[in-house]
Amino acid sequence: MIVILGDINIDITAPLSEYPVLGQDCLAAELSFHCGGVGANTAFALARLGAPVRLVGCIGNDWFGSFVRSQLASEGIDLSLVQKAERTPTGFMFIAVSPDGQRTIFGSRGANAEVPDAAKAQQCLHGANAFHVMGYSFMSVPTEQLARQLIRTAKDTGLHTSMDVGVFPSRTIPEKLLQLANEVDVIFGNAEEVTLLTREQDAGKAFAALEKSGAREIVLKLGSSGCLIRTREGLTQVPPFSVRPVDTTGAGDAFTAAFLRARLEGWSNAECAVFANAAGAAASELLGGGEQMPQLSRIIARMSETHFASAWDEVRLEVIRRLETAAQRTSKHVVQGV
Repeated sequence: MIVILGDINIDITAPLSEYPVLGQDCLAAELSFHCGGVGANTAFALARLGAPVRLVGCIGNDWFGSFVRSQLASEGIDLSLVQKAERTPTGFMFIAVSPDGQRTIFGSRGANAEVPDAAKAQQCLHGANAFHVMGYSFMSVPTEQLARQLIRTAKDTGLHTSMDVGVFPSRTIPEKLLQLANEVDVIFGNAEEVTLLTREQDAGKAFAALEKSGAREIVLKLGSSGCLIRTREGLTQVPPFSVRPVDTTGAGDAFTAAFLRARLEGWSNAECAVFANAAGAAASELLGGGEQMPQLSRIIARMSETHFASAWDEVRLEVIRRLETAAQRTSKHVVQGV
């Protein structure tokens, strides 16, 4: 069981033919509602990869809250610790998507800043083997207190711990996040986030700065350039999968989910990273986050379409073999269960 503490939002996604200048307007061909937020996106992605997931967070007592809860429940995600704020609305995000798939987000965290029943939320780690938290959880006092308590409990009980820092937290509370660097097993961030955290423009220097701050393991997401990890050979850039992005919303969350899933299965760093790159690429080809997260079959197909002209191709093939074997075991188990 992987426990996630993170934001749960309603996303309104608007694909735009062009981005308006200040003071002008632009009409989208259509608007779509999605369950979103880094916590919900990661939970969806993990569930699609076959991992048991428990999500901890807060929604409002409104239609949006009911909508996102129903979407999450449909994936079999444990929502027993998703609480409801009576007077604060569900987190709401408007996502403008440019023709090349890049997203710009406007919104309010709403109920995500609250923990109506902290004592109940602190019980979330029972039966878990991993705890994953977001930088956004350190932006309000109630969620920060809960996050710190859960990190301590997870460490004391030997659970795997990880944190995805997030752009806005990296910009607004960088010192706080850096102080947490040695409190978790793995830190996930993209190029913009680690630059904000370390003030280093070069990815390699930012990586080194995070290691100097005490981070035990860093996974640096580079989008269309793959990712940067530490292996026995040193600092290594893992090649990307070619992609024609439709919407990059949630791609980083799909990446994180795949990496965590593989890590908890005992895969090597290289295998985790190749799988994560494929998951992120597959997610970017779909409109919206949340319930639009890619199925495992789509990720496997995405990996099968790409060939690396290097030793990384052997890693790619091994990851495909692992995933297909796991899928066959799952299918056999379901048939026997029937």
